[in-house]
Amino acid sequence: MSVNPSEFYTPKILDAQLTGMIKTREPGIYSARLRIPVGVLTSSVLEGLANIAKKYGRGEVYLTVRLGVEIPGIPAESFPALREELAAIGVGLAGCGPRMRTTVACKGTVCPHGNIDTFALAWAIDKELNDSATLPHKFKVAVSGCASSCSKPQVNDVGLVGVSEPELEPSPCISCGLCAEACHLGAITLCGGLPVIDRAKCVSCGDCSKVCPVAAIKPKRTGVDLYAGGRWGREKQVGLRIAGYLTQEEAVLATGNIKKWYAGNGRKKERLGQSILRTGPSFFQKEVLKGIPKTKWVQLTPEAGAAFAVLR
Repeated sequence: MSVNPSEFYTPKILDAQLTGMIKTREPGIYSARLRIPVGVLTSSVLEGLANIAKKYGRGEVYLTVRLGVEIPGIPAESFPALREELAAIGVGLAGCGPRMRTTVACKGTVCPHGNIDTFALAWAIDKELNDSATLPHKFKVAVSGCASSCSKPQVNDVGLVGVSEPELEPSPCISCGLCAEACHLGAITLCGGLPVIDRAKCVSCGDCSKVCPVAAIKPKRTGVDLYAGGRWGREKQVGLRIAGYLTQEEAVLATGNIKKWYAGNGRKKERLGQSILRTGPSFFQKEVLKGIPKTKWVQLTPEAGAAFAVLR
């Protein structure tokens, strides 16, 4: 079935997207995009969604790349009743278009590599900041529990990564070498039987302290690294790391500051990364980290600025 591309940019379609009605190739038929923060569904909600998909759609659900759920095959006139039945099982409609999207998180809460409670942080952000307000463009937030970055936080407008800085206490070390084996980046070598950590190579994933059988390597500190301005699409940018070792409360505060700054300073159809480049990374950092201790601000080096370039 053919589609007129101009349909995607009409005010009518944009309004529909903002209310969770996602345009499909079939005229008058939409997919219902559901708001599923952090991608967790209970068995009772799953049963409810199955019944709703049969009643209003084709008995199918789609899983999106951002841990979301869509129910396809919904006639436009069915959305008011659909919305009521979704609300009855505790599920809302998520928006598309120029607004904040549902916050994504990896499974760091239960993953053995996770340094932070990713579900709790992502839920706190989504609960406090995700509303229907329109923004210059889409605004995506992703949380990852460690440097493996399974939720791709560095290519979201705001990326939050759990980090753990290792510290060695030599006396209990038994020179087993498990810490060096666990390090994927070769940041630990044994010298005279003791681990030596190369800070230039270490990405604070924390795996060395997790495998140490005698707790000779422990986390000196844990927290959240903050990246801003990442995006993925026709043009790409890897987010700029602007703060490190934030608490959960500070991470929520900074994310809210960034969203507010973007609403006031971004131009229409301009992604956050483009706004940062236009106004200057240092200016942006100073504006959005108000309320965050300066000891947690990351120094923006020329090398970091060069890596923040637009890619195709």
